[in-house]
Amino acid sequence: MNASNTPIGLARPDISQKEIDAVVEVLKTPNLSLGPKVIEFEEKFAAQCKTKYAVACNSGTSALHLTLLGMGIGPGDEVITTPFSFIASSNCIMFVGATPKFADIDPDTWCLDPNKTDAAINAKTKGLIPVDVFGITPDMDAFMKLARSRNVRVIEDSCEALGATLNGKPAGSLGDAGVFGFYPNKQITTG
Repeated sequence: MNASNTPIGLARPDISQKEIDAVVEVLKTPNLSLGPKVIEFEEKFAAQCKTKYAVACNSGTSALHLTLLGMGIGPGDEVITTPFSFIASSNCIMFVGATPKFADIDPDTWCLDPNKTDAAINAKTKGLIPVDVFGITPDMDAFMKLARSRNVRVIEDSCEALGATLNGKPAGSLGDAGVFGFYPNKQITTG
């Protein structure tokens, strides 16, 4: 067997000349991060997700971090999520000084199991981060019912689920907040 130093990429984005031209046009303006294209993107994205608002961040990790801060989650709090995800789903919890707590997945969906999550909730639990894995949305109705009965907030990590739906509702619109990522291996990329 011959060893190779050639990396095997996770995914290659499909970028045409149209996208390249659009980026060049933005680079020619004085507004790289707060210009009209960002506002247009946020408006179209909110419409796609059927939400009132969408806020563009530099990454899904930053969006998770800011959402936790916005929900008032911090030191002394616990947030339940799945270990079967990109590390950002748990790192963002530590970024705000809270403690990640893991619950097991549903073996049929690969997503966080609401029943296992319920068993993991305690007095320190302030949030849940169910992750949409491989484009599959977890049972968000069960998570929202659980959250309301236990007085915790739900951040739907939909970084892998742009375009997915559950009962006709778009992924990312099913929790108290939804977060998407646009890294090059996602359904669409923004850089």
